[in-house]
Parts: sequence; structure tokens; C-alpha cells
Amino acid sequence: MKLSEIARLIGEEVTGNDVEINGVSDLEHQEPHTIAYAENKRNLELLAVSSVAALIIPKGMAFSGKPVLLSENPKLAFSKVLALFSPYKSYPQQIYPNTYIEKSASIGKNVTIMPFACIMDNAQIGDKTVIYPQVFIGKNVKIGKNCIIKAGVKIDDETTIGDNVIIHHNSVIGGDGYGYIQKDEKNIKIPQIGRIVIEDDVEIGVCVAIDRATIGETRIGKGTKIDNLVQIAHNVKIGENSIIISQVGIAGSSTIGKNCIITGQAGVSDHVTLGDRVVVLAQSGIESKANIESGKIVLGTPARDMMEQKRIYAGLTRLSELIKTVNELKKNLK
Repeated sequence: MKLSEIARLIGEEVTGNDVEINGVSDLEHQEPHTIAYAENKRNLELLAVSSVAALIIPKGMAFSGKPVLLSENPKLAFSKVLALFSPYKSYPQQIYPNTYIEKSASIGKNVTIMPFACIMDNAQIGDKTVIYPQVFIGKNVKIGKNCIIKAGVKIDDETTIGDNVIIHHNSVIGGDGYGYIQKDEKNIKIPQIGRIVIEDDVEIGVCVAIDRATIGETRIGKGTKIDNLVQIAHNVKIGENSIIISQVGIAGSSTIGKNCIITGQAGVSDHVTLGDRVVVLAQSGIESKANIESGKIVLGTPARDMMEQKRIYAGLTRLSELIKTVNELKKNLK
């Protein structure tokens, strides 16, 4: 593919020779006849002497060593180039043999349903959605347009999923919320009769569990991205465009604001409220019923303001020295 054709397809400006491009490279590995991107001068210096044929660089950055695409956002432009060279192409829009689809289910136009998928009573599948093998879609489930449901996903009854949602392999959407009452030293199950709503443009990673509500709904806001191996409990509400990283656990009835980031292995207890744009750093623990104000960055267990917690960590590194000093002072006083 000519560089000029790439520029046309992704809407960027080309400068230099119209070279042939047949792939992509990055900072770790470069190949001839490929294109890479440089966000800053340091990256540009590395790639300028590499074997790549062309670069994507920020507008206003001076460079004449190779043909370039000029972009306001080189990383975003490069993501579009990655899509052009991706080997992962769409499957044919058809319903394959060996699928089970209830007669009352409604299937939209140009839908792909692969072998051994199971679609139950009154389920609705929107146009151009792709259902991979061994997917279970329960009664009265509504799935929007242009969704991708990967192999092994289970979507239980009464779940609503918006448009352009991606759910990766073996995730479970709509399993029972975790609720029990103890009586006579036995655990009695509380019926979980609520539902789940997944809004538009959400992406859910591999082996994620999102539980349906006890009453009402568990809701994942528009544009939120959830990494692999995440647990989201009953009645949790997550706002728009939040990011939940791998191995996070969010307990029941917690509310996460818009544009929040909860990083790896953090734990959010029950009935917690996070404002908008809150960042929870890795392995932090947020106590039950805590209320974190919008814009805060928190760290540690229990989670505190990041700078305060860093001062505590710094003090802990001196703890043995301080104990020794105290013991010497006690000895001298005696």
C-alpha cells in the first residue's frame, strides 16, 4: 500500500516520497517497508536511523530523513494504520449450521452466528452483531448493533447490551449477585431478581464477571473499558468512560463516577462512592462506605491521598532506625 493511500484512508498529510508500505513497526522492533510513529524527539532520533520506510510524527516537528505523515495525534493516527494492516478480518455475515436459536428470538440484518451458539426465548440481536461459538444468550436479552460477543461468553436472562459493545472470551454477564443471610449458622441465599445494563461502546475483557442486581440494576456506563479478570458485584454503577484494570474487585452497591481509573489488583469495598476522575492506584483498598471526592488520586490500604500515603511509606522505610533510636533513648534515660 502506498504511503499516499494510507494518508488518504486515515485523513493525514504526507510529506516526502510516496513509498510502498507493507506493515508496521514500533520502538522495540523495526522492519524495512514498514511505518512507525514518534511522539517526541527522543523516539524520532531512534526511528530516524532504523530500517523503517516512513514515520508518523507530530505536526510542527522538523524532520527530513524519511517520508512522514504529519498528525495532530500520532498515536491515534498509528492506531488507524494498525487497523489497516490487521490480519484479523471479519467473518462472513451468516448463521452457521449447528446453532440453536429459539423461534421467538429476533435476529437483525447481517448478523453472524457461529456454530454451537445458543440464543433463547425473545432474545434480540441487533444488525451486524457477531456471535462466536459456544455463546449462551438467555431469555429476553437485548443486544445492540455492531457488537462482538467472543467464544464462551454467557449472557444471562434480562440483560440489556447497547451498540458497539465488545465482550471477550469466557466472560459472564448477569450471573447471580452474591447475597446471603445467615440463619442457624447456615447461609440462606437471597434471590437476585434485578438485571444488568451495559451501555454503548463498552469493552469487557477475558474472564470478567458482572453480577446482576439484587433489585434494580447493575450498570456499566457508556465508553467504559474493563480489562481481563475483573469482578463487578451486584448493583454496582460505573460511570461513562471509566477504565477498570485487571484483577480489580468492586463489591456490591458501589458507585464509580465518570472517567475514573481503577488500576491493577485494587479492591473497592461495598457501598463506596467514587466521584468523577478519581484514580485508584495499584493494590489499593477502599474501605466500606468510603466517599472519595472527584479528582482525587488515592493509594494504599486503607486508601489515602497519594502524597500522604507516600510520606507514610517513606516513614516506614526508617522504622527500624527509629525503633533503634527510641530503645537507645530509653536506655540512656534509665
